[in-house]
Amino acid sequence: MPFNNVHIEESHHTTVGLYRLFVYFLRFFRPRRAIIAATLLLAMCATAAELTLPHLVRTGIDRYIVPTACLIDMDRLRQHPDLFRELETDLTPVDGTDMVFLGPEALRQAGTSLLPQLQALGISAPERYYITPATSDALQVVQNHPDMLSADNNVVAIAQSDMAALSSSELLQLRRVDVRGVALLSGLFLVVLLVGFGLTAAQLFWVEHASQHIMHDVRRTVFNHLISRPLSFFTANPVGRLVTRATNDVQNLHEMFNALFASMLKDVLMVAGIMAVLLMLDVRLSLACFAVLPFLLLSAMLFSTFSRRAFREVRIKIAAINAMIQESIAGLSVLKVFGRESEHDRDFQRLNYENYQANMRQTTVFAIFSPVVDFARLSVMGIIVWYGGLRTLDGAMSLGTLVVFLYYMRMFFRPIQDMTEKYNIIQSAFASLERLYLLLEKSGPGEELAGEPLPQDQGCAISFRNVSFAYNETEPVLRDVSFDVAPGTTLAIVGVTGSGKTTIINLLERFYDAQQGSILFDGVDIRKLDTVQLRRQMGLVLQDVIMFSGSIRENVLLGNPQVSEQRLRQALAISNLDKVVARLPGGIDEPLMEGARMLSAGERQLLAFARAVVADPPVLILDEATANIDPLTEELIQKALTNITIRRTAIIIAHRLSTIQHADSIILLHKGAIKEQGTHAELMARKGMYYRMSKLQYLSDS
Repeated sequence: MPFNNVHIEESHHTTVGLYRLFVYFLRFFRPRRAIIAATLLLAMCATAAELTLPHLVRTGIDRYIVPTACLIDMDRLRQHPDLFRELETDLTPVDGTDMVFLGPEALRQAGTSLLPQLQALGISAPERYYITPATSDALQVVQNHPDMLSADNNVVAIAQSDMAALSSSELLQLRRVDVRGVALLSGLFLVVLLVGFGLTAAQLFWVEHASQHIMHDVRRTVFNHLISRPLSFFTANPVGRLVTRATNDVQNLHEMFNALFASMLKDVLMVAGIMAVLLMLDVRLSLACFAVLPFLLLSAMLFSTFSRRAFREVRIKIAAINAMIQESIAGLSVLKVFGRESEHDRDFQRLNYENYQANMRQTTVFAIFSPVVDFARLSVMGIIVWYGGLRTLDGAMSLGTLVVFLYYMRMFFRPIQDMTEKYNIIQSAFASLERLYLLLEKSGPGEELAGEPLPQDQGCAISFRNVSFAYNETEPVLRDVSFDVAPGTTLAIVGVTGSGKTTIINLLERFYDAQQGSILFDGVDIRKLDTVQLRRQMGLVLQDVIMFSGSIRENVLLGNPQVSEQRLRQALAISNLDKVVARLPGGIDEPLMEGARMLSAGERQLLAFARAVVADPPVLILDEATANIDPLTEELIQKALTNITIRRTAIIIAHRLSTIQHADSIILLHKGAIKEQGTHAELMARKGMYYRMSKLQYLSDS
């Protein structure tokens, strides 16, 4: 038996615009806007802390590790008065010599174009020098190598090419100031690192806090929406698929929020911050690196188009699998009885393979895009090494700037790579958002519960006036049905299977509305009355008893706190459920397994009967309530029914005619129309269809 109906998703090919989805779900984000704003501020601070780290590395390289000074030819510098006035305060002379230096700090502040300009004018030679304050340690090295070092009371200078001739201990002695500077920067690096860690941890905590609240609100909205749907909605939608909406799809929304505000928000800030910093460091090299961005953007647009389509298909297949598994487990006994396990397994394997193919198409899209990012990253690193290396060699860029460019570009592609990895989560979430939107907005109107209050003087009279109804247009179930149930009387409805008996109850309870005619409750059309108040006037006992997780007490009371213990015990006694409770280890508080399978079908009907009795409704409706009860228990219930239907309006649907012989009126339905109506004696005297049914049941029971 193929389960093709399980696979059908509503509006399978419908595509909801991202803007519409954003606007619709924005209402769930608004209550958490303060927390979201705080996470944005924390992300900005954490990003600033991370961007500071490479700057500290650059400072350490240019100022302490490879500080560069150049020797200035003062005669040629004076030939350029404007340049002389600009550099005059930054010059460092060595007293007793004709050597004048432009130090590393001045070169760094002047920008990358100064040194090539000085070399082009012949003011500075290509030779690089190292200068340091004239400390006692540095002067001692000068005494050891007076031919290589120049010094006065303020500064010590040495050509960088001569530094290789010094021993390791002499280098450390000469560069004691640089060693202290590197140590200070290392400590500052650690502090900034810890601050960034704390800010990131705080951001992640508040993102998760807001995300959990948003997921709670969405799931509550979905659940309230589902329980407000009419029964016709659940006829057309498999339970497994609806469970997927309230669980998997909401969880995907949670993962999307975390991906956006915990990762992608910081990634976007990081990319923007790195681009700004690189442009400030070196515009030419930055523009050369950014040349690959159009290629990345085009790839991302193509990836977005194909991946969203793939993720939507994956979500549909997952929902179909959930629906099929749920129906398979619920109907497992039927499959085993009829030996259809292998055929059903083939159907599942087919669906599972379709899910596999959908996931592989999704994986293929991502597998193509991820190497594109890697290719762009490696290309940019090559550009930096080639072009940046040339600019460093000709003095247009410091070594620290080159190193920090490599550092920043590695950081630049890390968030881009992270965003591509998170993109599958975002796409999956958008597919889930689309399904949730279709469920919440495109699943038709809910039940109309609001209405006029019930009449004050309730006699609980019920009237059907020319009622016609069909679940689908081609198969009418009721045809021009009219009857009256006077207050305090009992009406029995009988007929063959499919004649429309249960449909009358569905219409009376407003699970569906009549398409023609009207149903009156104390003379008022029930479509005008408050549905909740109307249903509270009726106690309904169905043949198929629905049990909820919990104890027997909880299943009988259904959360009604106004029922006293004495009233509960009376209901148990009237329904004969007290005998069942007495033999259970936990008594009335015995927990029931799923579906109350520890109870027999007859015992579950007794529980449903107790549920109706404890509510003490003025109208009692029994839909085959004694179908699964043995004759002895049925006799006891019949006696109880006689007591509780006194001064109550009762409607009893029955196949077994022996249970409704004392009804005030009996209606025989046939093919959706009233075939016969009267008391048991009157109908038997007519010797019509009711008479033949009664005789057939008598022979069967005999």
